[in-house]
Amino acid sequence: FGEHTVYEQADFEVRFRLSGQRTNLVIAASGSPVQEGDWQVYRLEAARNFALSVSDQYEVLEGEAGGVKVYSYAFPFHRQAGQRVLETTLQALSLYSELFGDYPREQLSAIEADFLDGMEYEGLFFLSEGFYNLHTGLPADYLSAIAAHETAHQWWYARVANDQALEPWLDEALCTFSEIMFFEEFYPADAEWWWSYRVDAYNPQGRVDSSIYETESIRGYINAVYLQGVRFLTELRRTTGDEYFIEALRNYVHKHTNQITTTENFLSEFSPYDLSVIKTKYFSE
Repeated sequence: FGEHTVYEQADFEVRFRLSGQRTNLVIAASGSPVQEGDWQVYRLEAARNFALSVSDQYEVLEGEAGGVKVYSYAFPFHRQAGQRVLETTLQALSLYSELFGDYPREQLSAIEADFLDGMEYEGLFFLSEGFYNLHTGLPADYLSAIAAHETAHQWWYARVANDQALEPWLDEALCTFSEIMFFEEFYPADAEWWWSYRVDAYNPQGRVDSSIYETESIRGYINAVYLQGVRFLTELRRTTGDEYFIEALRNYVHKHTNQITTTENFLSEFSPYDLSVIKTKYFSE
């Protein structure tokens, strides 16, 4: 259960051409193309991967945060939900840039997908149409939470990578923790809802540092890696205090940008503190 790929960075050049009578297709991709004759050419440097999605159904909304273009691609019957995704992504991008360090690319795209769950890529992420179907019109719902989560993957996965099979908590727990930081910043009245709906309702158990091969169900994997992970990070935050905790995250990003990192790398940022009790509670021996 979970992603099993580990991407080193690479430079991508993707040449893409649409042929035939279809002229109404919209392309969402990890970057912006340059037109070279009949070809649209995408160049993406120092990236984990390159992704694109093509549809004749997308309606595109756009905004800007700190000089970064943000695009929301949604189906016509989800226009309001697409607007919520755009607003959430803009807010999260601004917050995470301030907390963790600047977002290094010129654009970020959020795409409604006709498959389950969300999925992160370099400069782009997918959100399941199921989240759009459930959108209440308010920020306190799953669509907002997962949009904030997937935006955070541009730091915890794209900028600082990890072994998603053996140490998935290093991106997934940090992205889940980024969700509550998003709600604390922009919708503090909904922070209690987030804890109740997103975490406590599942009574999560399990070891934070579980690999994708160790759990017997997708729910068990999420409970251990994501939800126990966010509980661990919350206790770590309380132990160190906000100022040290945020500075440690920034230092971690600065030191390991463009690298594939490890649990040891992360915990070393908190070496002045005795974490033995917390580690015993949440980690394998």
